[in-house]
Amino acid sequence: MTGMEDDMPIKKMVLGAAIAIIAIAGLLTVTGAVTHAQGQSTSDYALLGKLDEILKGQKEIMEDLALMREELRVIKIRVTQQQ
Repeated sequence: MTGMEDDMPIKKMVLGAAIAIIAIAGLLTVTGAVTHAQGQSTSDYALLGKLDEILKGQKEIMEDLALMREELRVIKIRVTQQQ
């Protein structure tokens, strides 16, 4: 087994995380555009509620990324020990 083959799962995880971040950023952009297009029809309370939802989602994403980062660190250690 070569070094390149060992890196493939790690590269797939990093690529998957990058795609997820890009998709989420796109969704947040679309959500922001829709909220902006509604203008003054949305009350401040509703807007704050939506912002709280977005913040909660971002926190969940950051927690997931932290878990993935830790898993990647463990995988790197295992691969290094096997060589």
